[in-house]
Amino acid sequence: MSTKVEIVSNHIDLEELTRFRYDIYVRSMQKKVVGADHEFGRITDELDAISKNLVIKKSNCILGSLRLTYADKLTSLPERFAEYQEMFCFKPFLESSLGRICFTSRLMISPELRGSTLLWRLFSKAFQTAMSDGVTFDFCAAPPHMAQLYSQLGYRRYKSNILYESFGYDIPMVQVLRDQQHLEKCGSPFLKTLKESLSGKICQEVTWFLENFTDALQTYDLQSLDHIHVLEQTSQLALECTGETIFAGLTKDEVEELRINTYPLKFESGDHIIQKEDHREEMFIIEQGSVSVRQDRVDTDAIILGRGQIFGEIGLLTATGRTADVIALEDGLILVLSRQTAMRLIKTKPKLMATVLLNIGCILAGRMIGTYDNLKQNKANG
Repeated sequence: MSTKVEIVSNHIDLEELTRFRYDIYVRSMQKKVVGADHEFGRITDELDAISKNLVIKKSNCILGSLRLTYADKLTSLPERFAEYQEMFCFKPFLESSLGRICFTSRLMISPELRGSTLLWRLFSKAFQTAMSDGVTFDFCAAPPHMAQLYSQLGYRRYKSNILYESFGYDIPMVQVLRDQQHLEKCGSPFLKTLKESLSGKICQEVTWFLENFTDALQTYDLQSLDHIHVLEQTSQLALECTGETIFAGLTKDEVEELRINTYPLKFESGDHIIQKEDHREEMFIIEQGSVSVRQDRVDTDAIILGRGQIFGEIGLLTATGRTADVIALEDGLILVLSRQTAMRLIKTKPKLMATVLLNIGCILAGRMIGTYDNLKQNKANG
């Protein structure tokens, strides 16, 4: 059966979309979504009435969705407008008067379509729609495991991370839609559409963005840093690490391959990187800084992890909720490895991932032994 991407235009399709969201967020991902209607099995909010909802449909069944909300429409909901202003700090963009501002949200894909080209079709339709509607800046709040995907599309990080009430630790990102040079640099699938629409136009918003946000990009947009220098830093980290670490047994080329397939994420002191019982599927490798891992058990102390160590491995390996809270003790840098990337590497780089998974197993075993020994010691001390 053929699939199609379209904009929801009637009440019946919108109702089906709200039930699809519930199936993905609550039943599949087990998220505690504020405003979820558990009685009727649906998720909706006041933004649906002012936004454009795009869906992937197959045999009239929704298998994927994404929502576009425009800032000029959002002003009709003052509380939501203030919430988005706090999250994205978009006031300078609005005051620039260089076109419309858009917010991309509610991205979800049925498990059977993940990794397929249909995801790109959905994004491309959204990009074309935003371009047609005069959008110059599009914002999103990406969970860590999705940040690499968004960066490949052309989104860039420009500010501190946020802890969003319903979805946990997220990364605010912005895309300057007509920044052809950046889309070329990251190999964005939107480039062809952009070239067809530009027709030699001078894009003032691109110049304005670079003039006003260069320092912010250098601070936060680590994906755009010098590639060779970044690989050298990770290789040096691997050389420094001894014992049971994620890098044990990896060659220099394999370390670089692993690094290329992660997303570098700057964190700041106090960031609540992982919330206990949250259902997410990425693992983190600490390249700089340290974090505190707390399990809320009276018989165990917080675990301090630093350079070269990992956390979040349970989320990478299983579909269960997070087992601890992880809070940054200082500014630093982590490398994010998503489960989808890991599954792809198992197929394309089996030797690399066999070693990585063995290392994760050894680390987990060591931590279990350490926890058991601490429990025995605490019991002995009365």
